[in-house]
Amino acid sequence: MATDETENSLNLTEKKKLRLTNCLYIVGFLDLFGVSIIIPLLSRHATSLGASPSLVGLIGSVYGGLQFISGPIVGKLSDVLGRRKLLLFCLVLSAVGYAVRGIATNLIILVISRVISGLFKHSSSTAKAYLAEITPKNERPKVFGRFNAISSIGFIIGPVCGGYLADDISGIRRVAFITASLFLINAAVVYFFLEQIEPQGIPHTQSVMKFTADDFSFNPSNFIKSFSHLLKSGSDIFVIRFLLGASVIVLRSNYSLYLEKKFNASPQMTGWLISYGAIVSTTAGFFAGYVAKYYNNLPKLGFHSSLLLVFTLTLMTTSLGLPPFVVGITLLSLATSMIRICMTDLSIQRAGTEETGALLGLSQSTMAFARIISPFLSGVALEITTFGPGIISIFLATGGTFLVWSNIVDKNGTEQEVKKND
Repeated sequence: MATDETENSLNLTEKKKLRLTNCLYIVGFLDLFGVSIIIPLLSRHATSLGASPSLVGLIGSVYGGLQFISGPIVGKLSDVLGRRKLLLFCLVLSAVGYAVRGIATNLIILVISRVISGLFKHSSSTAKAYLAEITPKNERPKVFGRFNAISSIGFIIGPVCGGYLADDISGIRRVAFITASLFLINAAVVYFFLEQIEPQGIPHTQSVMKFTADDFSFNPSNFIKSFSHLLKSGSDIFVIRFLLGASVIVLRSNYSLYLEKKFNASPQMTGWLISYGAIVSTTAGFFAGYVAKYYNNLPKLGFHSSLLLVFTLTLMTTSLGLPPFVVGITLLSLATSMIRICMTDLSIQRAGTEETGALLGLSQSTMAFARIISPFLSGVALEITTFGPGIISIFLATGGTFLVWSNIVDKNGTEQEVKKND
């Protein structure tokens, strides 16, 4: 495991570190702003080209499946080749994917655009890996919290802008080209303001020696083995991330339909509720560092946040009126913000910053798998009862919370697993 000395071996001045960090904040904002402009329009665009609701879901699953496969590959390449190169590569190829969507006149071209995006839309995880590499261990919760918060600002204003710009099919194409342009602008920010940081200690790690064997021949056996120690050291965290993440995704899948059935909510009301949740998440991100500093124990904070998640999902599932449901949205945004930060930092502590790219790639694949199966589970459960998605969410969150308690913290709330790997 990397020590603090290794983490600080970059010898960055405070001024330089601040400049690079702020640049990555901008990258995160533009990334999520560009994506959120077009996300609310994806289903509408597909149906305008003749897709049925089930086919729309299948196209979405294609994206999630490709993210599941490509995440670890891109993450490992960023470990070996450097974050800046891979970040530029992902941003430019993502721009191509959204541009192809803008010219899509049939479902085949639309699917091609989603394939490109699914393979190369890893800019956010690569930016986080860069942040982990330049940020000392004790500052990571604060920096990750701010990165998530600033990125979430883009998610708050993006859907409003997209809805205003796209009032017809030509508007949807216009938004796709705007999204592509934002990714190119983001690539320019990286090219001109973000310098290459050479990977620290990469040639000496076992996984990279396996990965780079045979002159980068990408032997499938060697490639798979290069991730074995990451899976061994952090398998419990990957399972926890899946269970806790899937518990939220199940509830939020088919969100508009869920709110309409349960509370007879209008589309406008649904939009306001989604934006409100994003605002709370953004606020929580800015204060995450202070909360982590107060706890001074990330495993304990993760456990308490998981307990809060179970309570919140129970409240939202059993709510018969909108006011307690809104309270649940508030608590849900707070809990998920803290869980995301805790699990990311605990994972990095185990693997070391020199393996951050591969680690975050595997984490992204974990969540991509959750996004593949959760909409289906949610849809089936919703057909049975409006309480169905919530019941599944509570079950998944409870399982994840138990694993946090049994594997990440001991009965005294100490950092049992982290210490074990130090």
